[in-house]
Amino acid sequence: MTDQVVDLMCNAAAVISIVLMAVCGVRLLLQFVRVLRGQDAADGAGGRRRRYAPGRELAMVFALALLSRVLVYLFAYAMHRAGGGTGGFFETLRPLWSHWDTRHYIGIAEHGYVNTGDERLQIVFFPLFPMVMRLLSPLTGGSVFHAGMLASVLFGSGAAALLYDLAYMHLDRRGAALSAAYFLLSPMSVFLNCCYTESLFIFLTLGAMCLLRRGRPWLAALCGMGCALTRMPGVIVAGLMIIALLAKIPKRRFTARAALACAGQVLLVFAGLFIYWAINYAVTGDPMRYMTYQRENWHQRPGSFWYSVSNTVYYLTMGPLSADWFFSWFSQLIAMFFVFIMLAWGVGKLPFDLMAYSFVYTAVVLSPTWLLSGPRYLYALVPLHMLKAAASRKGWAHALGLAVSAALLVLYIYGYAIAIEVL
Repeated sequence: MTDQVVDLMCNAAAVISIVLMAVCGVRLLLQFVRVLRGQDAADGAGGRRRRYAPGRELAMVFALALLSRVLVYLFAYAMHRAGGGTGGFFETLRPLWSHWDTRHYIGIAEHGYVNTGDERLQIVFFPLFPMVMRLLSPLTGGSVFHAGMLASVLFGSGAAALLYDLAYMHLDRRGAALSAAYFLLSPMSVFLNCCYTESLFIFLTLGAMCLLRRGRPWLAALCGMGCALTRMPGVIVAGLMIIALLAKIPKRRFTARAALACAGQVLLVFAGLFIYWAINYAVTGDPMRYMTYQRENWHQRPGSFWYSVSNTVYYLTMGPLSADWFFSWFSQLIAMFFVFIMLAWGVGKLPFDLMAYSFVYTAVVLSPTWLLSGPRYLYALVPLHMLKAAASRKGWAHALGLAVSAALLVLYIYGYAIAIEVL
């Protein structure tokens, strides 16, 4: 393939991504005008009494989510034994599930942040998840690894229940069940079984969204602070508070008191990031040292989603057909365009605040240069699973979609636990 053809493909992919995001942005702007005119409710309430999922159904979703995570571990162990591996189930948990970022979180949980040796680079990983690992370690005999696995499974199962609750408010019971099913059967749900931040981040994000809809903005902001202490995009939750304030304009409830309360809630969310900066300063003497390490060691700088699309196409066309090629560049490109298409289509299918959050979140998480974990980041876009549920009313379409997701999940269990290619 010639350089000219590769350049053309990269540029074409970038342009298409810009067009799709522009379509979403324009549609969101028009919907925002309707919100400001009082013609649309930013949070989808529309003056109606909101319906919440019954507690027994949430408990059932939590239990089924726990079962699904056990099955993921069993599938990984079965693949290990089928490939000639030895050892018992519990004996092989660490060899199968301790890859990539897991080792960094274990290091932070065991020793904290340091400013010497290769371990100094661990400052780029946010502190809340390893803190949770350390706090739960007494329950696992002092093993922070097993504590991290426990935390991920529990928070991931809790996230499934909260997603069901959120979807129940805006779709129907069937839509809520489908949303949770798509969440749990997504190939990227493999990270709900790892010592990664996905479970905690998604749980806190959904907690903020559900609490806002229950009229608990300060508790929602506290969840947002936890999000910002878990991953950088967590600060985007603050946008939900701002939208809630702006939605008061047509109701004549935009007062100085409301504005001050919103400012306090936004500040509380950003307090998570400020705490992380303080940790950077205390350990290294530079509150932004993590950005230096990301640039020097992970080649990541602020960029744009269209550059990441172009870069992904470039490496996709230049690389050989291999497990790395499939699990990295190919999967990332498919995930990107799936989300772009769903966002362009989905405006109006979900409330404005969820779609606006989705637009900003997608633009932010796909913006770093040398992006390698795009599918994992996009999995944490919680309204995406609701959009999948809302995409069709036909049962066969969802049966097919869930079957494909389940098959890909099995493949990605192999990719993470056995091939060690999914990151």
